[in-house]
Amino acid sequence: MSLKENIRNNQIENRLLLSQAHIERLSDNFLSQWIKFSKSISYSVVAVYYPFNNEASTLQIISYLHSKNKTVLLPIVKNDSKKLLFAKYHQSRKLKKNQLGIFEPVDKEYVDIENIDMALVPCVAFNQQLYRVGTGGGFYDQTFSKKTPATLIGLAYSFQMEDDSFEEEHDVKMDYVITQKEIIKPSPRF
Repeated sequence: MSLKENIRNNQIENRLLLSQAHIERLSDNFLSQWIKFSKSISYSVVAVYYPFNNEASTLQIISYLHSKNKTVLLPIVKNDSKKLLFAKYHQSRKLKKNQLGIFEPVDKEYVDIENIDMALVPCVAFNQQLYRVGTGGGFYDQTFSKKTPATLIGLAYSFQMEDDSFEEEHDVKMDYVITQKEIIKPSPRF
């Protein structure tokens, strides 16, 4: 088993131990960190994921974004493609589970990736260099492998931080990682 697979398995197992009540409490903290982070940034279109299997919850962030009249997008897995598409999401509209069991909008009004200002990306794990381990499908790495204007923000629990350098050539680096405790910025290079 590779280092990345080992990290993925251990961290998914740790995440699945969280109770729904604990996840909901931490959701308040994620919202606070998001508000602190986004306060000084100009943005209007945000790609967000709908939480799955105890991922860091974005539900309060989604509500907040809607209250500020931001355009919220959810990822769409298109057939057998490894790239994600993004569709507008309004909380009043219906969601359905896709073939992976992840909720996505029923009515799909797509937005081009070039129009995304920020993308919240789920993390199974991350390191100080701001590389992430995902679930292993490669969807986010494939989607954002070409440089886009979107600021990439990993969302993770603080316990998901790893000391190891596990990144591979195809991995896309996050611009920031937000945990329930802090906003992690890239380390300055000397």
